[in-house]
This record gives sequence, C-alpha cells and structure tokens, in this order.
Amino acid sequence: MIAAGRHDAILRELELRGSLEVTPLAGKLKVSTMTLRRDLAELEARGLLARVHGGAVSPAVAAQRERHEVGANQPRRPIATIGMVTPSASYYYPEVIRGARDAAREFNCRLVLGTTNYSEREELRQAERLIRGGVDALMITPSGTTLEGTPLHELLVEAPIPVVVVERSVDERSGGRLESVRSDHAYGAELAVRHLAELGHERIALAARESPTTPWLLDGYERAMTRLGLAGGSMHQQLPSPSAGDDGTVDVLGRFLDECLAGGISAAVMLSDVDAVAFTDLASERGIRVPEDFAVVAYDDEIAALARVPLTAIAPPKHDLGYAALRLCVDRIRQPDAAGRAVTRTAMLPVLIERESTRLGA
Repeated sequence: MIAAGRHDAILRELELRGSLEVTPLAGKLKVSTMTLRRDLAELEARGLLARVHGGAVSPAVAAQRERHEVGANQPRRPIATIGMVTPSASYYYPEVIRGARDAAREFNCRLVLGTTNYSEREELRQAERLIRGGVDALMITPSGTTLEGTPLHELLVEAPIPVVVVERSVDERSGGRLESVRSDHAYGAELAVRHLAELGHERIALAARESPTTPWLLDGYERAMTRLGLAGGSMHQQLPSPSAGDDGTVDVLGRFLDECLAGGISAAVMLSDVDAVAFTDLASERGIRVPEDFAVVAYDDEIAALARVPLTAIAPPKHDLGYAALRLCVDRIRQPDAAGRAVTRTAMLPVLIERESTRLGA
C-alpha cells in the first residue's frame, strides 16, 4: 500500500474510533510497525493526530486529554493572540464580540478588544497599536462604508499578519489580499419586504438613518419592490442622525408617519430597533393599531422583542459573524502560505423573526 493510502486508512481509523494501536493496525494494513510509526510521525507533524504510547489519538481526543490533565485552574497557553477592533461595544457589536470570544475559547486563542466609537482616527490608532503590539491576526470593522483609499486600508493591506474585515465589504481593488466576513444586509431587506408583501401590503416604506448598513438595505429594498411589481408603492425616508440631547426624534418620526399615511403606505422596514420602537409607540398614541392598521419590521433585532408591541425583526447573524471571523483568522495563522489558497469573502444570511408587529390575530 502506498503512503497516501496508508495515511487515509490511519485518518479513517481515528475518525471512527478516536484512537489506534500500532501493532493491530500494521497487521491490518500489511505493513511493518516501523513503517506505520513513520506514517504517524509524518501525520503528527501535519497536525492531523497526536502520537501516544503504542499508537495515536485524534486531535480532538488529544485536546480532551490535555484539558483533563491541565485542570480547570491551569489554563493552557494560548496558541495565538488575535486583535479585534469594533465601532461599539454597546449596540449590535456585543453579540459579534461574544461570537469571537466563544471561538477564541474553543481554539485556545487570546482575544484583545479595542473600540472606536465610529472614529476613523481611533480605528487607525487601534489597528496600528495591535499590529505593533504583536498580535498574530486582526479582525476589524471600519466605521465607514468605504475602506478603499483610506489610511486604514493601506495599513491593513501592508500588514504582515492575516486581516479579516468584519461586517463590511471589501472592494476587488484591494488586490485580493484582504478577507472579510459580513452579513448580507441586502438579502435581509429583501426578506423583510417579501414578508410584508405576503401579508398583502403593496405600499411599503423603508426608513433608515445614515450608516454603513443603509446602502445595502436600500439596494435590497429597491430590488425586492421591483421584483414584486411594487415599485410604484415604495418610499425611502433618510432619517437625520440625532445629536446629543436632541428631542427631535419624535418629530422626525411623526413626519415620517404623516408621509406614510398621506401616501397610502401601510407597512415599513425600519433601521434601527430604537427608531422602530419609538415609531410604533408614536403610532399607538395616535390611535393607529399595529399591525392591523400599520405593520412594522425592525432591522437589527437588538431590542425589538421588548417593544410595547413586540416587533417582527430582521436578525443579522451577529454571533456567527464573530465566530466565523475568528475561526478564519485561526485558519490563516495555521496555514499562512498555503499554495493556491482562495481568498475568503463570506456573506452570511440574516433571518426574519416574526412577532406581533406583523402578525394579525396575535
């Protein structure tokens, strides 16, 4: 049997049983124990098994044994330190951070976090600090919609470590080096529109403040309205960003509601949850029933379930996003120069969670 065939047989045995003994397997494969031991040494060097006295165990079994031997009060030394830079740690991103943290625990990595409060200057400083400090990989969410042409983009492209851009798209002009994991927010908007159309709504509005997510939502919203033949009943409202201590949010939402009613709009998709909750409260105060008179789908699903009328919401896969981004970093650390490796740019699909704000008869 050639080496490749023996290696496959060894790995199949470990996958099936978790462990193997050299002498019985050598007899089964009709090779000498010395040949089999050389095979085990080669596969161990590739990280595919761990040799033990008289045989070998799978990496999963080896890790389990190591955890048992080390004990709860003696954590293993991390295999890598991964930096993470997010715009916020108080809205949307806590669940992304938890996903990355869970992956870091699973893969025995140290996670170092920095937040920027959506400051381009601060995100550049944080990225420089982490790279200079010797992290093995970096996950970063830029504050703006466009990364290309910025000092941060130049820093990330030239970084000597793997970089994964989180919850932002990466343009092809990056030269194919940067990788990304993001939510497909255009799909999320389409999901919301299709849900409302299936309920019989033909005039559906989109309301969103300016944010990196908004262009994707607008693209998905317009595409869905056109495909469903409802473009004539569309209305996009760009909500102004509130300033500190501003009491004008209610006035802005009130004007949006007035425009909806004047235009025969009977449903809206709203980014974010905060505005959607305030909007439904305002509608209720005016005697407009949700969902009987007006249906609402919130986008983000951070606090949508806590509204007076629990809101149907589009939930981006925030936890999975953080988990997948960190796992991609680990893969790149383990195989930094894999020949012919494809650049990964992943778009993960949001889901719709139906609640009372669109559910008639609830």
